[in-house]
Amino acid sequence: MNNYLLNPPKVISDILKASAEVIKEQGMCSFKMATIASRAGCSKKTLYNYFSCKEDIVVSLYIQHINDVSKNVNKIINSDSLSNQEKIIYSMAYDPMKCWAADKDDLCINFLGVNPHIYNLASPEFVGNLQVLFIEVKEQAQSVWKRAISEGELLSSKEDILKCILLLNEVERGAVAMGQNRFLRQFGYDCDLRPTFDALCWILQGLKWQKACPSLSYENMIKTISPMVSKEKQLDMRHYALTMESLKESIEL
Repeated sequence: MNNYLLNPPKVISDILKASAEVIKEQGMCSFKMATIASRAGCSKKTLYNYFSCKEDIVVSLYIQHINDVSKNVNKIINSDSLSNQEKIIYSMAYDPMKCWAADKDDLCINFLGVNPHIYNLASPEFVGNLQVLFIEVKEQAQSVWKRAISEGELLSSKEDILKCILLLNEVERGAVAMGQNRFLRQFGYDCDLRPTFDALCWILQGLKWQKACPSLSYENMIKTISPMVSKEKQLDMRHYALTMESLKESIEL
């Protein structure tokens, strides 16, 4: 199956790079195709040869985002230095960390996951390639679980494992959504991902494992993932100087 935009031609790369810049400036709904063509250094005819509508561009940017996530999750899954438990948790923590570590003006294109109406307007070839990519991502996630089972490390029933995966996915998606919420981030709701990491571990440890993983830690997760999402040696999670502590207060029980 063809993973579209995994290695795009230069003209498409230039168009999508320009698209991301224009969308940041003009907005997801208001950006102009003519501006993208001008910024990319191509004619409108060339632009429309590759992207017949705005939705095709948005879906393509989403595909690029998922490709990036998949590429780095593969690095985690194929690491010889990580246990299966670490691979499960760290691979699920990558996308939330990528969102939380983004600069305040970065385009958090993962929003498309909660705006499915865009699929109805995009060209079938783009939606089809996105569906292919989702299949690949699913197979990628299945591989590490199957390995833990086949190696006798994970002893829980299939039913319990599937329930666990559902809960893990809900925590992961929630953390991504928080990281992309401009209003929460603007008013100081920054996260070091420790609560997300703790929640993922708590859910995973509810399964029956042959033995605990002593190296599964927040510090090791940060050390493993940080180089994939930041060029800086130390990942800075702060985005705005303005704080609003009321957003961070714990609920009293």
